[in-house]
Amino acid sequence: MAPKKEKKILTSKDVLLYYPNLIGYLRFVFMLASFAVAHTNWTLSVGFYFAAFAGDVLDGYVARAFNQCSKFGGILDMVTDRVSTCGLLMILSQLYPSYSFWFIFLVVLDITSHWFHVMSVSAHHKSKEALAHRNALLQWYYSIYPLFGYCCVGTEFFYILLYVHNFMPHPMIYKAMMFGCLPACILKQVVNVIQMASAADAMAEADAKEE
Repeated sequence: MAPKKEKKILTSKDVLLYYPNLIGYLRFVFMLASFAVAHTNWTLSVGFYFAAFAGDVLDGYVARAFNQCSKFGGILDMVTDRVSTCGLLMILSQLYPSYSFWFIFLVVLDITSHWFHVMSVSAHHKSKEALAHRNALLQWYYSIYPLFGYCCVGTEFFYILLYVHNFMPHPMIYKAMMFGCLPACILKQVVNVIQMASAADAMAEADAKEE
């Protein structure tokens, strides 16, 4: 009978060097590169931003394929998503100064909603366990993946097209932005408000039970 192979003991370095986490680091580099040239080379900026966006799709598949899911990787992914979107909104506030308040408002709402939600759950923030006792609309949103994907991707594309439209105004870009992506962006903000309120209620309920 062949001897059993000893299971390798993971170190923090091993986790930090997981393939999906390496993709996460690259996403950060592409994101910063996009912001660095945002006012001087819009085509290159969009290219870098799309590279970072593509990494968001790829890292999850790689994590599952190599069995390298980790709490650190999940946090890295979420933080990169949030700072990427917030950074782009800050750039838009400079390109469209008359709407700067609304871009700042979207940053505040995005960060508050996601931070409240993550802090109010013990499991993964999109899991059925985490959403079991939350608002029915929130459960519906996260359980219907095509809807979830449309809202997330549509919102990002709305911001990207708004950025592109500043440098290359075109009726087709405007129509795609307003009729294809704006509904997704509006729905995403409604979900953010519901998510924030639901998370606040869950945390307050947990505090009340501890008293």
